[in-house]
Amino acid sequence: MEFVVVTYYSNRNVRLDGQLAGKTNDTLMVERGHHRFDLGDPQDYQPPSVEKDVQDTTTVTPLIIADFKPSRGVV
Repeated sequence: MEFVVVTYYSNRNVRLDGQLAGKTNDTLMVERGHHRFDLGDPQDYQPPSVEKDVQDTTTVTPLIIADFKPSRGVV
Protein backbone atom coordinates (compact mmCIF):
# COMPACT_ATOMS: atom_id res chain seq x y z
CA MET A 1 0.00 0.00 0.00
CA GLU A 2 1.21 3.49 -0.88
CA PHE A 3 0.26 6.93 0.43
CA VAL A 4 -0.52 10.15 -1.45
CA VAL A 5 -1.63 13.66 -0.48
CA VAL A 6 -3.15 15.80 -3.24
CA THR A 7 -2.97 19.40 -2.09
CA TYR A 8 -5.38 22.15 -3.15
CA TYR A 9 -6.48 25.46 -1.64
CA SER A 10 -9.96 24.08 -0.86
CA ASN A 11 -11.45 20.69 -0.10
CA ARG A 12 -12.27 18.83 -3.31
CA ASN A 13 -12.92 15.24 -4.30
CA VAL A 14 -9.86 13.42 -5.63
CA ARG A 15 -10.35 10.88 -8.37
CA LEU A 16 -7.80 8.15 -8.94
CA ASP A 17 -7.94 6.52 -12.38
CA GLY A 18 -11.49 7.87 -12.78
CA GLN A 19 -12.80 6.62 -9.42
CA LEU A 20 -13.45 8.63 -6.25
CA ALA A 21 -10.52 8.04 -3.90
CA GLY A 22 -10.94 10.68 -1.18
CA LYS A 23 -10.50 14.39 -0.53
CA THR A 24 -7.74 16.89 -1.19
CA ASN A 25 -5.36 17.55 1.70
CA ASP A 26 -6.07 14.11 3.24
CA THR A 27 -3.76 11.10 3.07
CA LEU A 28 -5.03 8.63 0.49
CA MET A 29 -4.09 4.95 0.40
CA VAL A 30 -3.43 3.72 -3.14
CA GLU A 31 -1.91 0.71 -4.83
CA ARG A 32 1.68 0.97 -6.03
CA GLY A 33 1.93 1.87 -9.69
CA HIS A 34 1.19 4.49 -12.33
CA HIS A 35 -2.00 6.48 -11.65
CA ARG A 36 -3.97 9.42 -13.03
CA PHE A 37 -5.28 11.95 -10.51
CA ASP A 38 -7.91 14.65 -11.04
CA LEU A 39 -10.31 16.76 -8.96
CA GLY A 40 -13.53 15.90 -10.79
CA ASP A 41 -16.21 18.46 -11.65
CA PRO A 42 -16.38 21.35 -11.93
CA GLN A 43 -13.15 21.40 -13.90
CA ASP A 44 -12.14 24.86 -12.72
CA TYR A 45 -8.52 23.89 -12.12
CA GLN A 46 -5.35 23.25 -14.13
CA PRO A 47 -3.98 20.88 -15.24
CA PRO A 48 -7.04 18.71 -15.97
CA SER A 49 -5.21 15.65 -14.61
CA VAL A 50 -1.80 14.56 -13.36
CA GLU A 51 -0.12 11.20 -13.91
CA LYS A 52 2.35 9.94 -11.31
CA ASP A 53 4.27 6.78 -10.50
CA VAL A 54 3.50 6.00 -6.87
CA GLN A 55 6.03 3.87 -5.01
CA ASP A 56 8.20 3.75 -1.90
CA THR A 57 5.92 5.97 0.22
CA THR A 58 4.95 5.75 3.87
CA THR A 59 2.36 7.43 6.07
CA VAL A 60 5.16 9.74 7.25
CA THR A 61 6.53 10.41 3.75
CA PRO A 62 3.60 10.28 1.32
CA LEU A 63 3.87 11.39 -2.29
CA ILE A 64 2.75 15.04 -2.33
CA ILE A 65 0.93 16.12 -5.49
CA ALA A 66 0.83 19.93 -5.54
CA ASP A 67 0.28 20.34 -9.29
CA PHE A 68 -3.36 21.52 -9.26
CA LYS A 69 -4.05 25.26 -9.33
CA PRO A 70 -7.32 27.16 -9.81
CA SER A 71 -8.06 28.20 -13.37
CA ARG A 72 -7.46 31.87 -14.03
CA GLY A 73 -10.20 34.01 -12.48
CA VAL A 74 -11.58 31.29 -10.15
CA VAL A 75 -10.13 32.50 -6.84
